[in-house]
Amino acid sequence: MIIELHAIHSFAPSNLNRDDTGNPKEALFGGVRRARISSQSAKRAMRVSDIFKDSVRVSIANRTRHLIPHLVERLEQEGVDKDWATQHAADVISRANVSKSNKLYAKLDKDLQTSVAIYISESEVRQIVADLAEIYRKGESPDLKEWGKWGKAFSKKIKDRTSAPDIALFGRMLADNPELNIDAACQVAHAISTHEVNTAEFDYFTAVDDWKADLQMEDATGAAMIGLVAFNSATYYRCARIDWEQLVSNLNDDVELAKQTVGAFMRAFALVVPSGMQNSFVNKHLPDFLLAAARPNNDGQSLANAFEQPVRVKQDSGFAAPSVKKLAAYWEQVESCFRLSKPTVAVLNPRGYELPSDELSQATVASLSDWAAAMTNALDET
Repeated sequence: MIIELHAIHSFAPSNLNRDDTGNPKEALFGGVRRARISSQSAKRAMRVSDIFKDSVRVSIANRTRHLIPHLVERLEQEGVDKDWATQHAADVISRANVSKSNKLYAKLDKDLQTSVAIYISESEVRQIVADLAEIYRKGESPDLKEWGKWGKAFSKKIKDRTSAPDIALFGRMLADNPELNIDAACQVAHAISTHEVNTAEFDYFTAVDDWKADLQMEDATGAAMIGLVAFNSATYYRCARIDWEQLVSNLNDDVELAKQTVGAFMRAFALVVPSGMQNSFVNKHLPDFLLAAARPNNDGQSLANAFEQPVRVKQDSGFAAPSVKKLAAYWEQVESCFRLSKPTVAVLNPRGYELPSDELSQATVASLSDWAAAMTNALDET
């Protein structure tokens, strides 16, 4: 079972996701320049959002270089001496979680930060803390040789599975310790504008010194600071897909948690966007159109090629309506040619755009909750 999600999503002037020069990201597609939002920024925004956390109702994981200081803090809460915890947490982590080359954690800075960010679930942290606290209470020190064996056993125990929904969705990869890798159950595409976006625009801004005039200084006029902020505006096509069987496997065959994860991800997909420069632009916009499909027997697809030929509109006409219409027409074309089995389909069309597809028109639901429920109910039939 593959669950695919599609959205048409318009944004007023904003800078959701910028490159190293501060300009909104872009891409070339269909021979023209498009606005782009990277998949990495979209995934992080969804993963850490309150919408995802509150909907999934279990602890999400943390990606951090500060694992050792966190373990020390947790061990102190268990009554472990700080100096003991600091010494041995660093020792055992370097033995427990790396390959024979021991490169991953070998270089720790003065704050005990690891050389790479580690993606670790709450249950994994609890297991490490519990084992170390037990050793401390026995008045012993960890036998690093034995701890290394423990680390291998621990790695084997959690191999290919996790209790954290976000790790189950987006996977985990440690190049120096493939035993801890988890294949992602979710793919998120870079969002691209359905139309051409030539170049970014710029906001020339000034900042005024509030006290300058009061102090009666000779140069009382003029700005205290000037600058430029890049922005653009666009209607985007967004896409993601979830491999249901992989998600269940990653969550140690916990089907109920997997269903909660699907519902939580769908809500976050619809409502959460990257927070770049949101204080300057208020980039919280709701999607224009949402389409979900649960396919029992064939791979989920992207519909981005609906916009390989960019949407072009007449003067004083927006991009959202023709983008939705073009997406629905493309759906009809590819489904009639390539469909292997009938999917469960749900559409949320809050503005009532024209849909040149009887299937999509008949699959329209009234609310976001209904849209998500249509997919989770389809999972009950697998």
